[in-house]
Amino acid sequence: MMDFIFALLLALSSCVNSYMFYFNPDFLNWTEAQTYCRTYYTDLATTDDDVDYDDLLKTVPEGFTEGIWIGLYRTSGTAPWVWSDQSTSTFRIWGSGQPNNFGGNQFCVGTSLTGLWNDADCPTKYASVCYSEKKMDTVRLEVKSSQNMKDPAVITEVLLQIEKILKENGMAEDVKLSWKMQKDGNFFQNKTGSDIIQEPCHFKIV
Repeated sequence: MMDFIFALLLALSSCVNSYMFYFNPDFLNWTEAQTYCRTYYTDLATTDDDVDYDDLLKTVPEGFTEGIWIGLYRTSGTAPWVWSDQSTSTFRIWGSGQPNNFGGNQFCVGTSLTGLWNDADCPTKYASVCYSEKKMDTVRLEVKSSQNMKDPAVITEVLLQIEKILKENGMAEDVKLSWKMQKDGNFFQNKTGSDIIQEPCHFKIV
């Protein structure tokens, strides 16, 4: 059995919203896709960064070659691009030469498994990706242990022990825990000046 001492276990940061994406294989025009997503989820997909976008693409079946509507659009050829849910996200990943407003009325944005966006005629029938929000908390945790905290087995064991403690204190069964990687690519950051390793880290509760 591995021995760990946990501190600051319930020092929660402010809640942040992240996205869960859902692929809709029905071929609809952009407005129909927007209505569908708003009826069954939150809206057509919005993405804030590469991580969101990778998660979006993972919902698309392998080998799918058709276009896919997302939530970005504009009202004219000179109007700014806006998100269907009024998000302020500035994330864009246009394909080469896009957007080109070919024909003068390409005001909606589609993507594909190539990962690049293009503007398209809004009446075109595409599949689509919707999203809903999920609540996510970040917990800062300090671990004191003589174990090698870079060992994947140790990292897994720490998370299991944290999960056990939280469930004993009333955490819902459907909550998922995962480590949040630091900027240096590690889950833990070493603290020096003690014979016992002291390594603060962060993990996410979703």
